[in-house]
Amino acid sequence: MNQEENKKVLIIEDEKELAFSLAELLRFQGYKTFIAHDGLYGTSQARNEKVDLVILDIGLPAGGGLFVLENLKRSVFTSHIPVLVLTAQQGENLKNNVFKLGAQAFFSKPFDPEELLGSIKKLIS
Repeated sequence: MNQEENKKVLIIEDEKELAFSLAELLRFQGYKTFIAHDGLYGTSQARNEKVDLVILDIGLPAGGGLFVLENLKRSVFTSHIPVLVLTAQQGENLKNNVFKLGAQAFFSKPFDPEELLGSIKKLIS
C-alpha cells in the first residue's frame, strides 16, 4: 500500500470541469477525493470528512476563497489541515495574503500537474 492510499483531499473549486479533472488525477495517484463547488459547502466538508489536505480556489461563490481560508485556519477542527491555493488570480499581494492567512502552498492556473502532485505529496506526508 502506498502512502497516498486513504489520504483524503478536498477540492474547493467552482469550475466543475477543473474540479473533476483534478479529482481524477488525484484518484489515479491513490487519494480519496471530495469536491465542493462553493466556499460554504467546502468549509463544512473539510470539517465533516476530516480531510488531510484542501485545494482551494480563491474566486468562489458563497464565501470567497480568502474568507474560506481564514475560517479553516481559525477553526479548532480544521486549523491543522494544510491548504494549497490554486487560483487564476494573480499578484504578489494576493500571494502574500494567502500565506499570511495560513496557506502552505500557492499555484497559479494553468498549473503543471507534476509540480502540483509533488507539492500535495509533500504537504500530506
